[in-house]
Amino acid sequence: MPDADIPVLHLVNRFWIGGAERQFVERLRLHPEGFRAVVGCLEASGPMLEQVRALGYEPIVFPLNGSMMKPNTALQIARIAALVRKQGVKLIHATDFNTNLLALAVARLTGTKAIVSRVDLGHLRSGFGKMHREAEKLNARFADLVVANADAVREVCIRDEGCKPENVVVVRNGLDLARFDSLAAQPLQAPLPEGETVVAVIGNLWPVKGHRTFIEAVALVKDRLPGVKFVCAGEGPEREYLENRILELGLQQSFFLLGHRLDVPALLARVQAGCLCSSAEGLSNALMEAMAARLPLIATRVGGNPELVRDGDNGFLVPYGDARALAGKLVALLSDKQRMAAMGRRGRERVESELSLQRMADGHGALYRRALGRAPLVDAIARAA
Repeated sequence: MPDADIPVLHLVNRFWIGGAERQFVERLRLHPEGFRAVVGCLEASGPMLEQVRALGYEPIVFPLNGSMMKPNTALQIARIAALVRKQGVKLIHATDFNTNLLALAVARLTGTKAIVSRVDLGHLRSGFGKMHREAEKLNARFADLVVANADAVREVCIRDEGCKPENVVVVRNGLDLARFDSLAAQPLQAPLPEGETVVAVIGNLWPVKGHRTFIEAVALVKDRLPGVKFVCAGEGPEREYLENRILELGLQQSFFLLGHRLDVPALLARVQAGCLCSSAEGLSNALMEAMAARLPLIATRVGGNPELVRDGDNGFLVPYGDARALAGKLVALLSDKQRMAAMGRRGRERVESELSLQRMADGHGALYRRALGRAPLVDAIARAA
């Protein structure tokens, strides 16, 4: 890239398998024109790290060593500030809770602009309690700009956190379809259960993802859909409960926990429908990839899910936690192969037209220019939307 490109420091906690981490990689894969990426992290670990290195970036590590409530945090803020000054960084684009806080602190020390990311609805969870939530609210309120991945997330920032509407911008996640299609054509890392129809849930086994509702719905439909297999790709603390429930409900031949999978596009290419049962979501990468794979979907009517799944068009929406409603939609969807195919085609068309990697890069470019005072936010984002 030419020397005139403006340096942007991108910060991420680590490179584990998750929606924020995956979109971090996509942000680097097609970086906005006129800006040069500098990559920093708090921990150089996780399966997504090699993808970052393959793009030509070696992350600079600023280790927190556990908690931000230690003197080491001040040292890492000073180190990041030194990097910002040395590299001539004008913008810091943070990705997650820890890096959002660090970015704002460094920006205030160095006079750079801080863009913090919000990709969920601020739900409380393991390791993220009320104090974390209050810190997140203050951080968003005082950042130069907040970038949200869905309208639902933007609304939370404005309504619940007191952010100024003009400071919260939606840039939707993007998908590199050419790369996705290439990965979809690759062999599976492990076989799938044999069945005439396979329904997949992609997501780590966390309580927020609603796997418990999914398994109860499967128990309600197993006799009406005897040839259907249900698979969950992901890992997490819910595994033990789900394994026990599979045994209690007699679902050993119908319901399968696949663990972590790095071949999700290939997996989606070999199943017939997708499902997401979360209690809270921003803009779900799992739904986007299922749409790219031409799968009809059933998702909960929460967060950004209705921004992806249009009820009756490319799938169905159901209330969170309602196993009977989910079971009813599973039967309705899987009993009509023609409708399944039509819904899958419409989902793919939406990804092609609205959720491309180029559109995301254009949105981020407009965001960066606005942060630097070089373009009107409304006009720039409208052109990228």
